[in-house]
Amino acid sequence: MALETVLGHYRIIREIARSNDVVYEAVDTRINRRVAIKELLMPAGATDAVRQDRIARFKREARAAGSLTHPNIVTIFETEEENGRYFIVMEYLEGDNLRQKMDREGALPPEEAVRIATQVLDGLAHAHSRGVIHRDIKPENVHILPTGLVKITDFGIARLKHEPNLTMDGQIFGTPSYMSPEQVQGGAIDERSDLFSVGVILFEMLAGYKPFQGDSVITITYNIVHTEPHSPPSIPTPLEWVIRKALRKSPAERFSSAEEMKQVLQNALEQLKAPPVIATPMGSPPPYSAPTPYPAPTGGYPAPYPTQIPAPSYPYPAPGAPTQIPAPYPTPRSTSAAPAPYLPPPPPKPVLSPATRQFLGTLLGVMLIGGAILGVVILGVLSAIRAYQGYQLQQIDEKIAARAKEAEKLYGQGRYLEAAQIYDELYRNAQSNKWKEEFRRNTASALTMYGNQLLEARRYEEAMQAYQHALQYAPLPEAYAGMAAVEQQRGNREGALNHWASAAQHSTGAQAQQYQRNAARIQIAIGDEAYQRNDLRTALKAWQTAVELAPGSAEAKEAQRKFEQALQELLKR
Repeated sequence: MALETVLGHYRIIREIARSNDVVYEAVDTRINRRVAIKELLMPAGATDAVRQDRIARFKREARAAGSLTHPNIVTIFETEEENGRYFIVMEYLEGDNLRQKMDREGALPPEEAVRIATQVLDGLAHAHSRGVIHRDIKPENVHILPTGLVKITDFGIARLKHEPNLTMDGQIFGTPSYMSPEQVQGGAIDERSDLFSVGVILFEMLAGYKPFQGDSVITITYNIVHTEPHSPPSIPTPLEWVIRKALRKSPAERFSSAEEMKQVLQNALEQLKAPPVIATPMGSPPPYSAPTPYPAPTGGYPAPYPTQIPAPSYPYPAPGAPTQIPAPYPTPRSTSAAPAPYLPPPPPKPVLSPATRQFLGTLLGVMLIGGAILGVVILGVLSAIRAYQGYQLQQIDEKIAARAKEAEKLYGQGRYLEAAQIYDELYRNAQSNKWKEEFRRNTASALTMYGNQLLEARRYEEAMQAYQHALQYAPLPEAYAGMAAVEQQRGNREGALNHWASAAQHSTGAQAQQYQRNAARIQIAIGDEAYQRNDLRTALKAWQTAVELAPGSAEAKEAQRKFEQALQELLKR
């Protein structure tokens, strides 16, 4: 269709995009307002049935988006038909969509990624409250204005819960990489399918690539249904926990609503943004500020680890009270609030007793002599036995799922030690490597968070034990960072430096740079003290080490300035 300059009372300026439909930039000549117009396009040679279906879906999109009024959802002004042409008039959006932003910038800092995701969740919460399920949440449909405001766009395949579903059973609509397992399989979907898509987007924003990949649509959809994405080191542990819950295969195991996911995501970001203040060895704050996304708190060192602990829903143990850290085979604390210990079912008794085996042997002999009828009967008996064994395994899997959900709830409440005990129990009883690996990392994460609670309460010995125990499960950089913070409080600079180095070694990107800067700060403090003692050679060595630890950082520049100044003084002697 040739581009016309006028459509109704709208003057077309240019074509913006074209796929199944076409989008124009236009001006409403009545009020001189800049708008975007989405016009329905018909495929060449479309039958009457196809035309009616496309028109019905287009009108449904207009009703779905037009019924929503929210800052994070594109505003629909009107929908019109003129001479058999159907079009929707909406607000014109400056800026780029999220796909364009990620193509230009790559992986995003955690703070920015969470800011975008929470706005998407705000928009979805409003849509879901009005009975609208988007079904196509992806970076191309997340628009970011120059002000930073996020808008959800394109409700073309949205479902309205209060209207009959236009999608027949088995039909699949959506973009494969961002679809939920139930959407891939053509099953019934609800609001939690959109939350799965948000989890995929959040993973991609932080890691720089999609969690489910493949060289064909079949491979991608298979991975969505059957595999778990690995853990990129660039995703901090608290945010990884949120993503993994959003990407659960079963909708029942995901967040129950967009509001819940947003709240947990914001709590995870607070753990990254506002860690406990760690005093400097010099007793005064250094004149440096940490880079985004890990800002330095007022006074003290910058964030030693991205894991400030929210106030848990139960009081800390009294100082000096015994604290139970999971042993190789932990037993949950016997309090009324603690979950009952999970006892794995006893090993099944032998399916066939000696007497039964003798009986079946006799029947087998009769079968060989008398024919195949008894053989069919025996095969039926054995099939029944196998079916019963399968039923027993299913019951065990359901118990494991229930315990895992219990651990997640405790983790979300800040009851990290109890969560660690359950995760450790599940890790040791898991049969598949996939679940064994996940429960192992969850145990390490919960123990690290528990160590942070103890550090906040200034129970340094117990915090160090918790971090060390976490590292027995997985080398989380946050655990090394916590140990470095403990050593700084003890005044053990050598130990702190070693742990900062280990934290940087096991992380990447901005997180690794932050740990390197923390180590450089310690070296600068060592150099400052040596300089005050007039020990210029020791000061020079410490400042040079600081430059090597965090090249290009503000700390490196400050250390280099001090090094050059002290070197001039030394040469003048």
